[in-house]
Amino acid sequence: MGPVCVRELLGSLLAMTGIDSTGRGGVSAPPVVYLPVDVDTEGNVTDFRMIRLGDGRVALLAYTALDRFVDAWGEHQSWLLFETRKIDEIHRAKPFDLKLLDVVVPEEMRPGPQEVTA
Repeated sequence: MGPVCVRELLGSLLAMTGIDSTGRGGVSAPPVVYLPVDVDTEGNVTDFRMIRLGDGRVALLAYTALDRFVDAWGEHQSWLLFETRKIDEIHRAKPFDLKLLDVVVPEEMRPGPQEVTA
């Protein structure tokens, strides 16, 4: 499973809001976004973390800045800085229905501190 493209993500979000993402309106997609990921004990990315919404749709969440990511997920969630133009690669490997940008995650869905085992 490879990295994903955020340009599509922003394009979808901007289209929903009616904002022009071509640059004519002064809005453009960031070149990279922060994505929540799962990692193994060695710190290698094993999966992209997505959220199942109340209506059953699956959402990929992306963040435009690290402080926004931490505000949304808390300090214990692992992240990956990902090229926005590659978001479609994530969709091919792990399909999702919706892309959301800078969305706060409910406290009960955030990971807690990992237990350290000796």
